[in-house]
Amino acid sequence: MHRTLALLLVGAACNRAEPPALAVAVAVAVEPGPSRPAVIPSVTIRPDRPAALAHVTIKALGMNCPESCPLRVREALAAVPNVYELGFDLDHEAIYMSYDAKLGTPKDVTRPMIAAIHDAGFDPWLATASWPDDAVVQVVAK
Repeated sequence: MHRTLALLLVGAACNRAEPPALAVAVAVAVEPGPSRPAVIPSVTIRPDRPAALAHVTIKALGMNCPESCPLRVREALAAVPNVYELGFDLDHEAIYMSYDAKLGTPKDVTRPMIAAIHDAGFDPWLATASWPDDAVVQVVAK
């Protein structure tokens, strides 16, 4: 039995202000032939880190449950472009986010983020245009 594994990286071009996403396709062919076509799944991964990130802390009253609250915020922010990193401090009801600094001021850029968090059931507001030194965040997979 002969198996082949191929990895293909494809850049997706778009006419948006945000950087293009990368599409990764993995093709696996097992004994190629007319009855066994190659299976080619694809997945979108996060583009490279922006040159400069702006950091914000958003307070979200009511965000104190350890499992479902961060999940609801992540789901709400999935539809909002420009969120690069995301972290939570449930003891202080805080959300740490980063975005591409060239997009503008924290007040302007975080408006759609705050609206999405509000729609998820919390009472959010922009607390500071920074993070505490001990903030823990992860890159958001879009």
